[in-house]
Amino acid sequence: MALQLSTTKGTVGIDTGLKNSVVLRVIVATVLLGTGAIIYFENGARREAFFLAFITVLVYLLSLIYSLLYPIFEDYPKWFGVLQIVFDLVFASVVISVTGAKSSPFIFLYPLIIIFADTMFTKITGYITALASGILYVLIVLYQSHLEFHSSFRLLSVLWGEKGFVYTFFNLAGFLLIAMLGGYLSEKVRKTGKELRESSESLRILKNLYENIVQSLASGVVTLDLDGRIISINRTALEILEITDVNRIVGEDLSHLIPGLEVGELLSKKREEILYSTNGKELILGFSSSTLRDSKNEVRGYIIIFQDLTEIKKLEERLRLSEKKALLGQLAAGLAHEIRNPLSVISGSIEILSQDVKPSDENVRLLKIAIQEVERLNILVEDFLLLTSPIQRLETLVDVSRIIDETVESFLGAASRNGFDVIVNTQKGLYVRADFPQLKQVFWNLLINAREAMPNGGKIIVEAHAEESDIIVKFSDEGCGMDEKTISRIFEPFFTTKKVGTGLGLAIVQKIIEGYNGRISVMSAENKGTTFTIALPKAEKSEELVKE
Repeated sequence: MALQLSTTKGTVGIDTGLKNSVVLRVIVATVLLGTGAIIYFENGARREAFFLAFITVLVYLLSLIYSLLYPIFEDYPKWFGVLQIVFDLVFASVVISVTGAKSSPFIFLYPLIIIFADTMFTKITGYITALASGILYVLIVLYQSHLEFHSSFRLLSVLWGEKGFVYTFFNLAGFLLIAMLGGYLSEKVRKTGKELRESSESLRILKNLYENIVQSLASGVVTLDLDGRIISINRTALEILEITDVNRIVGEDLSHLIPGLEVGELLSKKREEILYSTNGKELILGFSSSTLRDSKNEVRGYIIIFQDLTEIKKLEERLRLSEKKALLGQLAAGLAHEIRNPLSVISGSIEILSQDVKPSDENVRLLKIAIQEVERLNILVEDFLLLTSPIQRLETLVDVSRIIDETVESFLGAASRNGFDVIVNTQKGLYVRADFPQLKQVFWNLLINAREAMPNGGKIIVEAHAEESDIIVKFSDEGCGMDEKTISRIFEPFFTTKKVGTGLGLAIVQKIIEGYNGRISVMSAENKGTTFTIALPKAEKSEELVKE
């Protein structure tokens, strides 16, 4: 028989309940009817035992039929449920009739069916089922009494006698009370279930909203328990730290995620910046922290928020360098005029003196030194002006490979080979928009640096190729290399590690490259050589250039 005590959830709840009722019907039939058949059989009531066994087999058969026919009634679950109630009432009536009518031990099957109707549908359905159960029960009692007493008067006296009336009345009243109580409780359960589903849905929406907000933040967010173990981590944090398996770190200590970072120390400082290494890269991470409190203002954990400040720090460094260059530009504008005029006077005076001075070896040597120093000062002023003045961007198409070839040729002709060699490996037709002399000066400065880094000789390798939207140029040497501290300062004006030099060469190189929206970077290690990499925006070759 059908017993369903679970909360229904609309059509979906009815659908699930009907499926479960088929299983429960088989269980009830097996446990109650099967056991009853065995008990009756052992007590000699073979007729009743046979009927109970037969009813049990019918229940199995109908359950199978229900399962097979369910796809047909899937769109009409209520009608399918009513059909089950009708058959359950019929089977229950047969079982009660066979096992003694009003003295049957299986009268409780009616209340089970009433409870099923209440919980599966509405309390009205439960009342109707209780009424049908009462009518069937009275008919069974009347029929059974008619078989025992053929006189109608005797039948009525037995049925409505003091004992018979009370017995029948209490059964019928019990059916009604069970329907009322079951309907009341079912309504309460349904109402509570609806409120619970609404609360669960609201909670699910809030949870999804919270997760979406946290996952969409541009900052990394890590939550910790009171012991400093990781509870959750958002997507941005995984991307910054380049972690692919989140399960590997959940439950671990914070120091396992970011070595050297302690919760207590971070909470005391509130904000901190640390250097984090991942996959050969070094990132500057800025951290802030706070306690995680519940509605009672009790501390339940900690929240760590961090950002990748690497690019910001680079921009700040570039801004400081730009400010320094702007200041130098103001100085240069005034100094250039004040220095060039005396240099012109000195240069002219030396030329006049050279005509009157006796042409001895010592005099010629001294005049030559004076002229060279004047030229050196003049070049220094020009470099200083170039460094501090804005780059005049030209729209001229130039071939990078051609500039490299001419620069290397001039360099080899002017420099002493002294055990070093230059290997050029460039693609042809690498065009950018820039000034030919300025790019030549960039390449010349890098060749000079590479040669001076190899006092004992070696190879300088110059490479150039196209890469997506950029032209990439590399200058590599086998020289002494540089440490991290030196690399961080090589583009600063007047910084040099050489005994002779102004420290403006690489600063000018960077100024020219960045003036054409390019980038320059350096990779170096002590005693392992240095590689400068230049990236310039690629330009298409024009028709005019093709004709030329």
